[in-house]
Amino acid sequence: MLVGTPGMTAPWITLTGGGLRGMYQFNDTTAIMVCGPRVFAVSDAGVATRIGTVANDGHPVQITDNGTDIAIASAGNLYALTATGTAATLLLTGIGSVDYIDDHFIATELDTGNFVWSDVVSTTFDPLNIQATNGAPDQMVGVIVARRTILFFCTKSIEQWYDSGGTDNPFSRIDGAFFEVGCASRGSIAEIDGVFWLGRNDKGGGSVWTLSGGVPKIISTPAVEHAIAQWPDLSDAEAFTYSQEGHAFYVISSTSGNETWAYDITTGQWHQRAWLNPVTGTLDRIRASCHVYFAGRNLVGDRETGDVYEYDLETYADNGNPLPAIRACETLQSELQMQRNFSFQLDVDTGVGIETGQGEDPQAMLRYSKDGGQTWSSSIWRTLGRLGDYGRRVIWHRIGGGRRVVLEVTITDPVKRNITGAYIT
Repeated sequence: MLVGTPGMTAPWITLTGGGLRGMYQFNDTTAIMVCGPRVFAVSDAGVATRIGTVANDGHPVQITDNGTDIAIASAGNLYALTATGTAATLLLTGIGSVDYIDDHFIATELDTGNFVWSDVVSTTFDPLNIQATNGAPDQMVGVIVARRTILFFCTKSIEQWYDSGGTDNPFSRIDGAFFEVGCASRGSIAEIDGVFWLGRNDKGGGSVWTLSGGVPKIISTPAVEHAIAQWPDLSDAEAFTYSQEGHAFYVISSTSGNETWAYDITTGQWHQRAWLNPVTGTLDRIRASCHVYFAGRNLVGDRETGDVYEYDLETYADNGNPLPAIRACETLQSELQMQRNFSFQLDVDTGVGIETGQGEDPQAMLRYSKDGGQTWSSSIWRTLGRLGDYGRRVIWHRIGGGRRVVLEVTITDPVKRNITGAYIT
């Protein structure tokens, strides 16, 4: 069954300062959220307290903690804060990203192949606590710790390290864990049921990779890679991961390409997501820029405002704005012979109308193409059935034939849109 993507509820909380650039669960009752330059500690009751300010370049931040102190890498700087404090302390400049393992913060230096680490359970970085990856003559892009393994992403390579317990340098490279594939965007690195990123190397770029069984592999399809190839700048890609109702997702958006793709890790399938811009009427990249599971909710932050929404499968709108569900079939053809007119029936949940307002008599809109998607007919509307009209059939008769027919169905009313199948006769 095809299930619509989650909608965004009315804001759970609204912060000030700009767009959301990062969210992180500090403990069961406190989340850290970065809105523009401002850092907030947010309680599970939805009460926000400003705890500091960091540099703002409009790009995602990286947040981690050691149980007491919070470290944030933002706009080339590394900051330390506490959840009950009132100001951020600048620790280092020239820093790209940060994570935490075994009582140490680990940060990557910009424009070098080096990483640095803090003293034990401390925000102090000794100038001697520095190491080069050295696997390839390239530069650091980012770092992430997953399953007690440190992954350093560089422009042309990836190295895996671990805590070997050394006195002078506690970290060592894992033998054989060097791979000649790099990372195109720091913001694309995310972890859930594995590590995912937008890859590149000296042979090319634009594939999405994952680390499976300790070995990198491409998960993007040729169709997805064709879409990514149209993005003007791969370095501005941003991603987040989340899990909902038994499915885990990697969601990647391009600022310059203005589109979003999502990978269902559970099924291994890709789909596209979009936000219907009410001003231009175009399908743009989604508003959600970051995610945290907190207070029993999948929360996402708005990329342009301080709104934090709940990502909800039973919400069929984006903060009150239409959330279109669009499904097109593969090209229907029979050795390029002219096909006669036919009937098309959609197997979809019916009788799903709401009591009053938009969606009281929900509609499905069908358009068709006779030339493989080059030109399209006008939309033909059919009702999905008012509330309780469960026996409603959603059927279109005398659909124009052609040599290369494509059918596309769109539902924009704020109602359930679960599609089980479709039939032509």
